[in-house]
Amino acid sequence: MLHRKVYLKRLGLLATLAAAMLVPAPATHAQDNARFMKRCGEWVAKKGYSVDYIEQRTGERPSGNMAQNWRSNLDPKDAAPGDVVFIGVDGGDGKGQRAEVVEEVSRDADGRIKSFRTSSMNIGKSVEAECHVTENFGKVTTRRVAFDRVIRAWHPGTK
Repeated sequence: MLHRKVYLKRLGLLATLAAAMLVPAPATHAQDNARFMKRCGEWVAKKGYSVDYIEQRTGERPSGNMAQNWRSNLDPKDAAPGDVVFIGVDGGDGKGQRAEVVEEVSRDADGRIKSFRTSSMNIGKSVEAECHVTENFGKVTTRRVAFDRVIRAWHPGTK
């Protein structure tokens, strides 16, 4: 009986260790977000980033201050006006993304998406690289974005 208890205890310990190995380490994006907030908190408080615009337009902010941390719930080929597309930007770490609201979808003769007309804030020439601030911080601008630049998409109101 004693051997069985020791065996079960060891088995439980092994199972716990195995489970711990399967659980990913705390997300580095939380650490990155904290560092960003410390360095750029004054800019964040001004609410002029693309993620701020998305919140203003949709009434939702999925999570966090960085677009790269938001979960997508829509295939980009299914994006429609009012949805949000994420576009890769050069943030130095290769992970930078910006969020833009789809205003219009342009299709080719076969019905495939060619581009989106989008709107967002903070699109333009960088004026403060460390905090990702452009000449249009806090200003809404529109532009055309080629479909192949879109990394992922999000439909507001859907979890």
